[in-house]
Amino acid sequence: MSKYSWDIIQKQSDEILSCGLNKLKTQQFCDTSTVNEKGFGNYLISLDKVPFYVGEGKELIKRLKQQFKPATSTFYKNFEKLNSTNQFVKSTTIDKFKIQFISTNIGRKEVEEFGIVNLPTKLNGFQLAKRKNFVIADQKGLWNAVQENFEKLLEEGEIKVLKSTFASWFDTKIISSAGLYLVKDKSDKLIYIGESSDIGERIKTHSGRTYFSALRRHIGTDILGFELLEIKGKKRYFSEMEDRKVTEFLKTCKVTLFPVAFGRYELEEYLIKKHRPLLNRKDNKD
Repeated sequence: MSKYSWDIIQKQSDEILSCGLNKLKTQQFCDTSTVNEKGFGNYLISLDKVPFYVGEGKELIKRLKQQFKPATSTFYKNFEKLNSTNQFVKSTTIDKFKIQFISTNIGRKEVEEFGIVNLPTKLNGFQLAKRKNFVIADQKGLWNAVQENFEKLLEEGEIKVLKSTFASWFDTKIISSAGLYLVKDKSDKLIYIGESSDIGERIKTHSGRTYFSALRRHIGTDILGFELLEIKGKKRYFSEMEDRKVTEFLKTCKVTLFPVAFGRYELEEYLIKKHRPLLNRKDNKD
């Protein structure tokens, strides 16, 4: 029996991430031709052994191939933008950057957020300041132990989130925390699962206009039978009357906000695949 539980990994998330980031930054440098990891993982992109960008991917090979094509590369576009403002000494071609990577069963988004703050990295443009400063060090095999027990940990996380208290949508207490939010309809059926680095802000977004809210769009199209309106090439709008009806539907729903310090991507994916909520499209398939 492992000594690690869902509650423990939440409390020790910084120590776990310190160990994981230490493992990542001590891996051998390589290029995309030598990456053979097809599953989930984290990667670190460096120039002359100086870390510039940290990321995550569900299909690591695919993600890294995207990153090393100038037309689809996030890190290299950021590099060129900063270089144009004289923040780097000289221009460098994309092939000069090298990769380190690890497979990650649980915690890949948190590794990215932790690395941005604690390496730090110059080319990450999002998820800034999502973690606290912490010393990067080998925590005596903590990372490997947690990765080996990820299935048990996700099962425990599922039990806890499903037992948490659901409140009426507009009566729920807003909290500023990374985590998951689960939505039930008036018949108590689970219809949507989402994650965010700030679940309180995400709930506020879903409570407003439809443009920025996938949940509202799915309620309108999949439940209420509305058609999205196109403005500037994007189908993200409803009429004012339809938008009010989406809000009225939300008033009949219940939601729970579940803080997660470690493993929110994986818990969301696990729950969606198992419970198949009506309004989730991502990960809602065999």
